[in-house]
Amino acid sequence: MTGKQFTAKELEVVYQIVKEYKEKSPESEDEYYNDYYDEYEEPINKKIISSVLKKVAQQLPKEIREEIDKCFLRKRYHTYNNFVDDKVYRTLKKALSQLKTVEISYFNRESAKLKKRNIDVYYTSAKYTIGYCHLRKDMRKFRTNRIASAKLTDQTYNIPQDFNKNDY
Repeated sequence: MTGKQFTAKELEVVYQIVKEYKEKSPESEDEYYNDYYDEYEEPINKKIISSVLKKVAQQLPKEIREEIDKCFLRKRYHTYNNFVDDKVYRTLKKALSQLKTVEISYFNRESAKLKKRNIDVYYTSAKYTIGYCHLRKDMRKFRTNRIASAKLTDQTYNIPQDFNKNDY
């Protein structure tokens, strides 16, 4: 089959459209998935969306793809977007209750990249998480909605008796 190729600009737009669709579609196919679409719209399978996105991304120049990806990350983790991932929040709460260090991926606004950090959680809420950051070797206050993932480690810690969340 022969056909015309996408122009560079068309490829860029296709990548943005498919990425937007993927961003807005739910992670799992539970009842929420069915509620997300109206009764006449058949959702596109996530594997197919991912496959199309990967193929289009391979044809885009790296700089353009990275810039589009950064724009999507900046939207997702914007200051006014207060969506907190339930799984991440549960893991942070569990880390605090079990006093276990947690490995997080944290969004940096300036670089528009996710950075892995290990933190000892001293306090967490839907708005902020406060704890000792092993990367910075200091206490830090993190916006909970900028934590993209969280995974418990086997490392344990103690919260200093003089810790006061109001100091941060």
